[in-house]
Amino acid sequence: MASPQITSTHVVLRISHHEQATRASARGTRMVGGNVERLSIKTPGDFIALMGHSLGYWPQESLVCIIVDDRRIGATLRVNLPKPGHDAARYVDDVVKCIAVDREATGVVFGIFTHAPWQHGDPRPYEATLESLTGRLSEREISLRDGWYIGESTFTNYLRMTDDSPRSYPLDRITASQLNAELVFRGSSIASNPGFNVPVLARRDVGEEVFKHCGRIEAMSPPAAIAEARALWCELLNGSDMPTDDEAAELLADFKFTSVRDRLLADIPGISGDLRDLLLGQTKQAPRWGRVDRATDVLLYVYTLADGAHAAPVLTSLGVIQWWEGRSSRAHECFQRALEADPYYRLARLSDQMIGEGILAPWATDRNAAYQPPMNRGPHIEGLGMA
Repeated sequence: MASPQITSTHVVLRISHHEQATRASARGTRMVGGNVERLSIKTPGDFIALMGHSLGYWPQESLVCIIVDDRRIGATLRVNLPKPGHDAARYVDDVVKCIAVDREATGVVFGIFTHAPWQHGDPRPYEATLESLTGRLSEREISLRDGWYIGESTFTNYLRMTDDSPRSYPLDRITASQLNAELVFRGSSIASNPGFNVPVLARRDVGEEVFKHCGRIEAMSPPAAIAEARALWCELLNGSDMPTDDEAAELLADFKFTSVRDRLLADIPGISGDLRDLLLGQTKQAPRWGRVDRATDVLLYVYTLADGAHAAPVLTSLGVIQWWEGRSSRAHECFQRALEADPYYRLARLSDQMIGEGILAPWATDRNAAYQPPMNRGPHIEGLGMA
């Protein structure tokens, strides 16, 4: 299993059972400014749209699982589809481990996203894998509630692909779904790919200014250098303006010093805790994700002024943030770009090896702490049901 991604959808769910188990029907409410706002999940298109919005992009050649329990929709998991000759037992074991991290999980709704063609009468794609997954999850009293095969232009109910006349629906039903329209209205969007959109070219090289700040920092005691860097960093994270060129050059210099870099990274979540626990995303307290988003914006801006090896610490820091958020594919991209800037940058190399082993940040596997897109933050969406 390569580059898993887990994101939280922060939606409360009440499950009810019905003989038409393949159709989802939901109605939710929440208070916004004293008014009741309703959110409905009624169709397969709504669920598939939720997968895309939760991940932030339209997955390719992926198995996507939405975890549910008796009260809510939980996290969304994405993993690459198994390749021919893969270790099937290990693949299923890895998926089950990710799902079972949510100890309240009682069910899974899944989607298989692929461009591989399927015709009625053909065997169901990945049938052996899904049967094994079903059995392993049932051992943990978790059931596969429903699932869809999402192709290049249509989607089909996976559980009904063996029917005499299985129905396929155009993907337009997803973009036209009520839930998709609601989430777009809230400011959410589904990108065409998981790329992080890191700028390629520097807007202006401030290498000389960075060199001067490095000399100044080297002349300071480590505690003094850390204190000065934290003051600037926290001012920027608590503000709304982008840094000036000189402030950006100072930050680029700060992030080149390991002890300073680690402290600034630990300051991003905006919570107290041991430095190591903060860097590894394993505190009991949830990060302030709005502040983390702000740090991403500032670092991306600072990166546009970086050149050569100066870019490696910033790109690595962006990768760490993506890892905290459960976005392993994007984290890998950041670490790879950091190593292109500086092939010997140790934190980028070690972090990328960790991603390759499928290690997820504990925050990403905790439904109460996991990253949520801005459109999902705030009060829970309650009263959701599935029939």
